[in-house]
This record gives sequence, structure tokens and C-alpha cells, in this order.
Amino acid sequence: MIKKLPQILHEKSRQRGLRTAAIVADLLNISEDSAYRRIKRPQSFRADELVLLAREFRINLNNLVETQNDWLQGNYVGFDQENLSAENFYELLKQRLDRTLNLDHPKVFYGAKEIPFFYTMWFPHLSAFKEFVWNRDFLKQTQLAGCLFQTDPQAQPKYIALAERYLCIPSEEVWSFETLFSTLYQIQHYKECGLFADEQDYRRVLGEYDALVDLIFEQAEKGIKINPYLPKLKGAKYKLYFNALTSVDNSMVFESSKDQVAVVCSSLSGVITSDCESWVGATRRWIESCIASGTLLSHSGSGPRSRFLRQEYRTKKEWLGLRL
Repeated sequence: MIKKLPQILHEKSRQRGLRTAAIVADLLNISEDSAYRRIKRPQSFRADELVLLAREFRINLNNLVETQNDWLQGNYVGFDQENLSAENFYELLKQRLDRTLNLDHPKVFYGAKEIPFFYTMWFPHLSAFKEFVWNRDFLKQTQLAGCLFQTDPQAQPKYIALAERYLCIPSEEVWSFETLFSTLYQIQHYKECGLFADEQDYRRVLGEYDALVDLIFEQAEKGIKINPYLPKLKGAKYKLYFNALTSVDNSMVFESSKDQVAVVCSSLSGVITSDCESWVGATRRWIESCIASGTLLSHSGSGPRSRFLRQEYRTKKEWLGLRL
């Protein structure tokens, strides 16, 4: 509530060894007497002044707002060319991973509509393909209209930092058939429509997707995350579940001993990020429900794991006519 603001300001001023009124007066360009009166009556601060104070003292304004527990406060990034380019989205994920890694007991719960973004980052041609599809087919970027997808044989993973960070965080993921097959459908579409610049581009992308699925199989088998370039380096603990129920969005809950944040990515609307209790709780309950009604593919789930990541995957590739 706003009534807490004077106490917060005084505490943060003491940490600096300065008087609160002096800092506020200088920041708002008013006299110290006026600053003192405004601090005693925090409701008198204008919205722009509150923003200045929040930035200077590093205050989360959400903590000063009294809301019902079913209200949503968070960050929304609309699904358009300017705000939600692949590069912008990956930067959002990087910031979230960095914060989670810097806190105790980090963990990620992931309900995956598509292959989790982090894994494609190990593979330069596959990640470039997914970025191209995002920008060309979903964001409809005009500069890509009529363009063919072409790979650079010498390309290096562009966003590998995302994969390296995710490697270090324990996670539980839920996949469906759509998770595994959606990228295959994208590859088939580009192949049939002649949108690959040449046959080698197609082969590089499909070959790397095969390698990604093999990586997930090995992770699930061992129960730990793996760096495909440093296989002896042990990553964080890993659990994979299968549930035939298709998730409508990519849903993630970033959890630590200090906070919980839910990120939901929808191909229809955009990305919503919030630490609101009701939002995190609803997202977490959905993922946990999918886990509870799903099938464990990690550790002892050797039969279901082989069926899903080997038999079903190969059958779908053959049915789609995708061969190297």
C-alpha cells in the first residue's frame, strides 16, 4: 500500500547515509520543506513522481498497490513486428534465466506446446530456421516476404547463452505429440513449398532436429541435462513427461526460494510475464495437472520414452516424407 512508502524511503535513505527529504527534494526539484510534507503524505505524489522515486530507490511499485488476489499485474508484450521479434523474445528469456540462476533453489516448470526454445539454441541451423519461421510466418515481417531460407555452413549458435543458462537450472517439462511434431510440420511445409534455398539447407535443419531429439532422449534416460558439445559436463536435474493433451500455449514457471514468475507465450496474443500469485498459481496448477495425468519418460520410463522419442518420431518423419 502507498502508506508504506515513507518507511521504505527512510530505510533506503539510511542505507545511503543521507536524509530522505534531501534526496527527494533534489530528485523532484522542490524544497526540502516541501519534500518533507510530501513524504508525510505520500498520496500527494503524482504518478510521474512515483516513477522517479521508484527508479532512484529501486522500489517495486506493485508492492505499493492494494489489489484483490485475482487481479493480474505484469508485463505484456504484444504479438507484432516491433515488440516481439525473436531477438526481443530471447532477450526477455535471458533476463528471466539470469535472475533465476542468481537465486537459491532455482527450478523451471515447462508446459511445452513446441520444442522448448532453449534446446534449439545448441544448433545453429535449426535455431536460425526457427527464428526465420517466427519472423516470416508469424510476425509477417515485410522484408522477408518472398525470401527463401538459407543457412551458413560455418554458422555458430547465435543464442547459445540461453541454452547454457537453461542447462544449469533443474526443470520438469511436459511434452505432447504437438511438441515433438510441430517442427517436423514446419520443415515439411518449407520443403514442399520450395522455401529452402537448396537441398543442403533442408538437410542441415532436419539433421540438427534429429540431433536435438536424440539429445532429449539421452537427457531423459540419464535424468540430467546435457551439453551436446561437452557431453561429460553434467547439467542440472531433468524430468520429462508425456501427455497427449495438447497445451494451447508455451507455459513456464521460473521458481526460486525468493520468488515465482510465470511466462506464458501465445502465438495468438503475445507474451505475458507476471509474479501475481493468481497468475503463477494457475499456470503452475495447469502444468502440475498435465504432469499428474501424464507419463514419466525419465529414468524408469524406458518403454514410453522409446515409443515417443524413437518410434513415434520416426513414424511421423516417414509419413511426412522427411529423409536425409
